[in-house]
Amino acid sequence: MRALVFRRHGGPEVLEPADLPDPQPAAGEVRIALRAAALNHLDIWVRGGLGADLPMPHIGGSDGAGIVEAVAPGVTSVAPGDRVMIAPGLSCGDCPECLAGRESRCPAFHILGVRTQGTYATHVVVPAANCLPLPPGMPFPEAASIPLVFLTAYHMLFTRGQLRPGETVHVPGCGSGVGTAAIQLAAAAGARVIAAGGGAEKCELAKKLGAWEALDSSSNKNIGDELRRLTGGRGADLVVDHIGGDHTASAAALCARGGRVVVCGATAGKQFTLPLRSLYVPEVSILGAYMGSRWELVEALRLIAQGKARPVIDRTFPLAQAADAQRRMEARQNIGKVVLIP
Repeated sequence: MRALVFRRHGGPEVLEPADLPDPQPAAGEVRIALRAAALNHLDIWVRGGLGADLPMPHIGGSDGAGIVEAVAPGVTSVAPGDRVMIAPGLSCGDCPECLAGRESRCPAFHILGVRTQGTYATHVVVPAANCLPLPPGMPFPEAASIPLVFLTAYHMLFTRGQLRPGETVHVPGCGSGVGTAAIQLAAAAGARVIAAGGGAEKCELAKKLGAWEALDSSSNKNIGDELRRLTGGRGADLVVDHIGGDHTASAAALCARGGRVVVCGATAGKQFTLPLRSLYVPEVSILGAYMGSRWELVEALRLIAQGKARPVIDRTFPLAQAADAQRRMEARQNIGKVVLIP
């Protein structure tokens, strides 16, 4: 198979093409001939050194869609020729958390492309349980753009954030994968979405996706002041924080009394400082969210199949140009998902 690999950690320049043996599915696994693989910031962190004892040369990438090419003996849930997308969360399947449908809390939980070889390739091997059928007629680039971000957004909004109809949701970084997914899922649930993003183009997209209002964070206006103005001084019931760092402290200050901040990432930093009084007096909660479970991805897919949400694709690149694709994402030039075509 053909793959884009790195043999050492570093910048995009460490990515290089390689010809590798076709992976063989072990018990319970299938081999997928990939037709598209979507990028995530996780790919950049892994390339830069996140995770220990990575198999080298390493193939990054957590999202992919393609055609089942081979199955291990005994696999009956999928068959060669099936069009599938990959649920990127890998767990043991046997522990109490897995059996309760909370795979992301499994002690063995990890994400495809971190400890295992990923989707920047023409082929990948995954557990059969992680293969989900594509909605009829869905193109492979769209399918590859769904799993990680829609699963994360669904888990943040509904499982951790307990979003209710009529609540106000603030979605910063509205041009990102998680941002575009969260806007649509929240709007479909009857929430009032106030998005924020850098530039008029991202704000315009947010409104097209269902945001009630979109605030341009590149302007001179204070986002917090604008959000409070729009909510009559009350603030947001739920903030979708996929940015981290000091932004998390700012997000808590944007909450209404009893509001929630759900945090899923740390692209802007791993730490923040916040006076405890600003949490316990207004009874604001800060909740962690780590990916999610396959049933949540199935629920998100149901909404997509009903036309209530859709993946947003920024640009596609040939697999050989994965370094350029990552540079575009690192520079935050993308609006939506960047996709590789093997």
